[in-house]
Parts: sequence; C-alpha cells; structure tokens
Amino acid sequence: MRTSWFDAVTSFLMAVLLMLTSVVGVLFLLWVLLPEDEIVLTEPVTEITSVSVGGTATVASPFDVPTKQETVDFHTTDLAASVQSLVSAAEQMAIAEPTSDSMAPSGNDGSGTIGRTGSDKSGDADADIIPRFKRWQIEWKANDLNEYARQLDHFGIELGVVGGTRPGVDLVNEFASNPSARYLERSDDEKRLYFLWTRPSPLQRLEERLLMQAGVTTRDRQVLKLIPEELEVQLATLELRHAVSKGHDSVDEIAKTVFECVSKSIGYEFRVVSQRYR
Repeated sequence: MRTSWFDAVTSFLMAVLLMLTSVVGVLFLLWVLLPEDEIVLTEPVTEITSVSVGGTATVASPFDVPTKQETVDFHTTDLAASVQSLVSAAEQMAIAEPTSDSMAPSGNDGSGTIGRTGSDKSGDADADIIPRFKRWQIEWKANDLNEYARQLDHFGIELGVVGGTRPGVDLVNEFASNPSARYLERSDDEKRLYFLWTRPSPLQRLEERLLMQAGVTTRDRQVLKLIPEELEVQLATLELRHAVSKGHDSVDEIAKTVFECVSKSIGYEFRVVSQRYR
C-alpha cells in the first residue's frame, strides 16, 4: 500500500504540534522552578553637592533625606484647630481693612508728612492715647459730583494737592458754586488734620474733576482732604459721647472710630457708625 498525500500532511502537522507543545512545556517548567531576580536599588553614582537657584547662584549643601519624625511634623494633626486659625485670621483682616468708600489718615504720604502736620490735640502728649489721625476713619457717600461738592462745602473742607515737581500745596474750596484755588508756598505752614484715600474709590475721580475745574492738576500728585479745626472739635465730641454711651469714659480707651457723612433735612452731618476699644 502507498501512503497518500493526506496521510503525509497530517503526520507532518502532528509532529510540528508535538514539538511546539514540548517547547512550551519546557519553558513553563523553567519559569516555575527558577527563582525570581531581586530588584536592587543602587545609590547614585555621584553625590549632589550643589543646586542652582537661578542665574549663577548655587546652594553648596547636599540634600538630606528627611526622617520619619521630620515628615510627621509637616502633617496637620488637628484639622479643627487649623480651620479655626484661618477663620480668626480672616476676622482680623476684616476688622482692620477699611471699606472701599472710606477714607483714613495716612501714616506717610510720600512727601515726608504724616496725618497731621501740626501737633495732635487729643489730650496730654504724655498720655497713652492713639492720635486722632491714626484712629479716625470717615466714610463718604455721594451719588454724583454736585452732591459731593455740597458735602465738602457744608463742612468747610478744602482739597489740597501736594507732591510732583511743584513745591508747596494747592488748596481748593467752594466746590458747589465756583471752585477757587490758592497756593501755599510753604506746606509746613498748614497745620490742619488731613485724610488720604487708603483704597480706590469712585469719589476719588470726583475729587479730580473738582480740582480740574479749579485749574489744579493732580498728575503724579497726592490729594489731601483738609479738615477745619471746628469740624475736628465736632468729631472729637461725637467720638467721646459715643464712647461714654458704651461705658468708656476716656478717649485713651478708643482704638478706632468710624464716622459717616449722612444727609438730613437741611445739609449734612457726621455720625459715629462703629467704634473699637483697646
């Protein structure tokens, strides 16, 4: 009998399948029986001795790996305490931060002067009293230029412009009728209490317009709000009366007083809207 082509091909395929099965079996046995290689972490070839911090500056000290105790110190263990500290910090910032339409004396306006160019009249110079130019704050509210001009005229307040290339101070008043300007060559001769804007306010633009009407430029200069002595006495009286009504008999207990300009039947007046104590 002769072997057919079908039997020959079948035999060849069976032989190939048997060979592949044997190879796979041998590889499986090697994978199971042979141990796994351990992964070894080696030290860096060279030690880091300096780190560039930009430009040519370097820090000439190696990195130290922190210990477990050092890494624990970076973790917050009391979440409630952390939240409370953040809330307290936010409250302190809210108390110290003036409102956007408020105006407070400045400690330094860049021209070598302070909130008052003359002596403070809060009381005995040796007494432990926060000066008025540090504890007073005034809030203004006006809908338009004319209303703001009427407020300034009602209280006899002048706007002063200092700084820039012009020495001395330009003073402007009578805003509601016909703004008039006068020039004071020696700024040291001005002894009134003055206020500066501590934060941007729409009323600053109104002041610039009033000064422009009087022919006074504010470019690269500082605008001051000069308080007449009579108004300063009125504010001091209002401040003390409010403190007494709250159980504080002396101004040395006052840390800050906030006044507000309000409209009444005839004209305007100031009222104490808040007061903090030491």
